[in-house]
Amino acid sequence: MSDFDKIVQDFFKNYQDRGMKKWTGFFLSDHTMMINKDRDKRSVQHPCKRTLTQEEIGSRLLEAYSNHQLVCVQVKIVDENDCMPADIVGFVSGYYEDKIIIANQSVALADINNIELKWKNLI
Repeated sequence: MSDFDKIVQDFFKNYQDRGMKKWTGFFLSDHTMMINKDRDKRSVQHPCKRTLTQEEIGSRLLEAYSNHQLVCVQVKIVDENDCMPADIVGFVSGYYEDKIIIANQSVALADINNIELKWKNLI
């Protein structure tokens, strides 16, 4: 028996399999895809649009509600990284007190920074 064969035989005689520990470093492709998608989603920066006056906001909301137009609403609230959130996109479906309902979300009028009307004359 050669020295190499003896070394290999001694190795496997004392070898103990670590079981599942050896697989913890591997991720399935589905997992890495979800991780990458989440990272990309969080890295998107939304620029701050021109701040509208309360009169401009009110007139755009009235036009959007009466003509059933799609709106993009940017709120003034920033996250912990000083980034603007994504626009709220939808139809103005109503209001109560000092809040409006857009895409089943309640938005305070004081929190609105900008409103864009998307498609005119949808009806």
